[in-house]
Amino acid sequence: MEQIDVRRIEREARALRAQELQRLQNLFAERMSLYAVLLGNSLLGAVEAAGNAIRPLLTWNPQDPARSTGPTLGVRLNRAARALFAWNPQRKRSC
Repeated sequence: MEQIDVRRIEREARALRAQELQRLQNLFAERMSLYAVLLGNSLLGAVEAAGNAIRPLLTWNPQDPARSTGPTLGVRLNRAARALFAWNPQRKRSC
């Protein structure tokens, strides 16, 4: 009958355990780096969207001649609504 080498079996078991722990650590590190990249991209996208949202507030120049001087859409809609409801059939017209 052969002798069972307990020490050799323990060494192999420890080596296999160490390899499995190293594999799990590498897998965890790989996934965490992927999550960090995705989170970073999401944060950069949010910062860019916020920057684009507040840019008009920070770059407004009342003396900028490049902007059109016509009434805005809200003003035009307001004038159209007032003209619609301000019609007076008793007002005398010149023509």
